[in-house]
Amino acid sequence: MAHVEQVGEVMRLFQSPLAISALASDIERKYWRWVPDGVGETLTPNVRGYGEGLAGLFWRNFYGPPFVRMFGQRLDALPPECRKPLGAELVLVQPYALPTDAGTEAGLARERELISLLGAECFYDHEHHTLPARRPILDALGQPLH
Repeated sequence: MAHVEQVGEVMRLFQSPLAISALASDIERKYWRWVPDGVGETLTPNVRGYGEGLAGLFWRNFYGPPFVRMFGQRLDALPPECRKPLGAELVLVQPYALPTDAGTEAGLARERELISLLGAECFYDHEHHTLPARRPILDALGQPLH
């Protein structure tokens, strides 16, 4: 759990609202897609940053104050083995034990389950390619409101 504690400390130090830890292939799969452009395909981001909402659930999802407020009581609905409070307004959500579980049938099922508990409207819809309808509240410069 040293990794979890280190990420939590860095988030507090830099007042970061979000951190994720996952395999590069999982991050790429959720943040990017190839879109036909008439000549070929263009690599296009699904979300351009946390201000546009969440691209999905990853192996380790560290949610700071704006996301904790956005999810509210829904965080308490998560199974205890998937949710770990890390102090004031900082919560770790970990759908599965290993990062290699991402993309597996069991891993995808677990992600869908937790996303439904947290609110599908908070996450990018990969099936319909639509941005999240619910986003964290940030200031005019895109910074989290404390």
